[in-house]
Amino acid sequence: MKLIKEITEENLEEIRRVLDQDGIIIFPTDTVYGIACNCFSLEGLKKLYAFKNRPFSKPINVLTDSISKIELVASKMNPLEKRLIEKYLPGDLTLILDKKKNVPDLLTASLPTVGVRIPNHSIALQILENYPYPLATSSVNLAGDSPGIEVEDFIDEFQNKVDIIVDGGKCPIGLASTIVRVEGEEIKILRQGKLRVE
Repeated sequence: MKLIKEITEENLEEIRRVLDQDGIIIFPTDTVYGIACNCFSLEGLKKLYAFKNRPFSKPINVLTDSISKIELVASKMNPLEKRLIEKYLPGDLTLILDKKKNVPDLLTASLPTVGVRIPNHSIALQILENYPYPLATSSVNLAGDSPGIEVEDFIDEFQNKVDIIVDGGKCPIGLASTIVRVEGEEIKILRQGKLRVE
């Protein structure tokens, strides 16, 4: 395991190589720390579930940096979904969208949908901008435990499992994102975080 304290071009390239080789990284976001792999890597996804003791029946959301990369995993978005993205992202909103056929069932627990978010955090965005695919990202904690908001919360448990940990200090929000699903003209709140969706 390598611990990174600052983001350099060299570190970004190393992170990219790790992700290309089905590796696992941990990095800070605006909400909580995320444990992540390339969302299209079946080997990476299997590790992610195993490291967290997460049941395969629970889907993993993806983080990315742009609408164009959201479109790599999500099929057509309706006008209300696009408005939510424009209004709240980057930020602590996860939007559940219809997924494309190429998205692994392992990522989505065989559901026809995928959760997407663009975090509002400079380190996260640098990592996501430098990688061509969205990252399957879950909070850094064992199933049932509280999510990590600083490296000290999880390093003992995860340092021997992952390839790279990026230490960006304490996550500013410290609470998991709000999750919504658009059904027709209605916005359904699936999980309430700090963000209130109007």
